[in-house]
Amino acid sequence: MKEHRIGLSELMPCGKTETRLEDGMLEAWTTHSITSIAFNLYGDSYRKHILSLPGRYRLPFRVDMTIRLDFPALLLLIGGGHISFATPWQDNRRIEDIVKPSGKPNQDGGAFDNSLPFGELVDVSVTYNLDEMQIHVGGEERFYSRKQAYMKAKDIGEQNAEGFAIALTVSKLSTLCVKRIAVTEFDGRAPIVRGEYAESKPSFAEGERQKPTFESVLSALPRELRGEIMETDRFLISLRPLKFKRAVDKGGKKVSYVAPEFGVSYAIHASGAQSSHDLGFYIVCGGKVETWHRKADFMEEALAETAKTDPALAERIFYALNDCVGCYGGACLAKTPYAFEAEKRMTCHGRSRLRMCSDDLRDAREFFRHLNALTERKIAAGEPTAGKILLIKSDDEVKV
Repeated sequence: MKEHRIGLSELMPCGKTETRLEDGMLEAWTTHSITSIAFNLYGDSYRKHILSLPGRYRLPFRVDMTIRLDFPALLLLIGGGHISFATPWQDNRRIEDIVKPSGKPNQDGGAFDNSLPFGELVDVSVTYNLDEMQIHVGGEERFYSRKQAYMKAKDIGEQNAEGFAIALTVSKLSTLCVKRIAVTEFDGRAPIVRGEYAESKPSFAEGERQKPTFESVLSALPRELRGEIMETDRFLISLRPLKFKRAVDKGGKKVSYVAPEFGVSYAIHASGAQSSHDLGFYIVCGGKVETWHRKADFMEEALAETAKTDPALAERIFYALNDCVGCYGGACLAKTPYAFEAEKRMTCHGRSRLRMCSDDLRDAREFFRHLNALTERKIAAGEPTAGKILLIKSDDEVKV
């Protein structure tokens, strides 16, 4: 057995990852998005901005770390795979195989509870034997499997001889604090003590599902934020001339607010502590790709207008824009370039993704207050406020 106690100064930031040692812990964050707007992971885009452990490690091994996270999400990268923690319900790739990454959804059987207690130190342990795998969070067994693809891979011996690289990465707007991290390689089997984890999927009896309402979605959001969310709801619906309309999706996981005349929207994604919200000028994509368009796009104007009285807010909204991660290559129609002050940013769908907290909910309201005032002035001045901004103007190849 060989235990590698990794010094915090040995963790190497790569890409747009930044670090700071403070109070005996290493803080790490990224200044570029690592996932697409839909929380799906494509190719190696999320491996560009990482916190890398030194060396490579051979199975069987166990990764032990004491960490603190303040906002979704954290990914533990091992070999060609990953384990994601604290991701919203949209993430159906919570476990990706370390030897044979396939990108297929639900490799955990849809049963891995990857939640973390935000703002608190928690112990996380991940054990890989050649024939079994286990994940512990806070001493609780969250996942166990003897059916992962690497266990039957023909080249597992070759890859294991080379060793597996290990790294961490977090989403933009998140801060990861690492108190300690160690990797223990075992000569024989890594010890595993089974807990109460059992693979199961939720089932619903006939007639049990009920049509979701705003109130039922609200009940799935953090209790301490429900007042702020209700205030945001009342505020948006009251705005004129924007005239937001509220809709609840049939799955009860999302509340959407759309101002159809001006092509702008706001959405609350309900996923317990992993909830988030986003805003932007949406894409109308109900027909052939040649017809895809926006009704309007005042994002740059709205940022400039906001900056006149609240430059810090404008900077926060611009920074929160979800960066393009290249999931569909250069021909993606959802790639949206924006510029503010001297900075340019290529974004995914042109949406700002915000944290589910009081400060960011207030930021959303204030931004819409400025956008509503801008729209009102445009109408008074007789300026066009809507049209059809086509996303493609030629027969160039596109991907959707």
